[in-house]
Amino acid sequence: MLPYPNDPAAWQNFYVMMGGANAALTGLVFVALSIHLREVLDHPLLRPRAVIALTVLTTQIVIAAIVLVPQSAQLMGVEIFAVNAAFLAVDLRNRVPNAPITRARLLSFLIRMVYIASAISLMVGIGGGFYLLALVVTVTLARTMSSAWALLTALG
Repeated sequence: MLPYPNDPAAWQNFYVMMGGANAALTGLVFVALSIHLREVLDHPLLRPRAVIALTVLTTQIVIAAIVLVPQSAQLMGVEIFAVNAAFLAVDLRNRVPNAPITRARLLSFLIRMVYIASAISLMVGIGGGFYLLALVVTVTLARTMSSAWALLTALG
């Protein structure tokens, strides 16, 4: 059995680091997009991609903040569930219409399901809890860095 699956205090340093990494990346992406704002806003594929990239990064910062606020793991689970439901709404709103289902879209869906599973685990106090959340936060950061790079190189 893994130690500390539902103990937020044991995860403080990890979420300080992940929140800082996501905040730094958000700032860099925001500045880069601002430099090419007209090009991004006028492009039918780059605009939704930019919105999603910034939304994912902001969501990651909010999740780190949720874990760092002194509160019960159960309440954190509820908040993480709500944040991911809001993200899904933004994601669905900014999807390219009639886009085919790709591996990238399936991966996005799988990632959201792991966020939901970690939130439920925290709410009920059984399962992987913070281990699941740490895994999906790390995967999301790596995937977002890759996506941001692809977005920025498309602008170049």
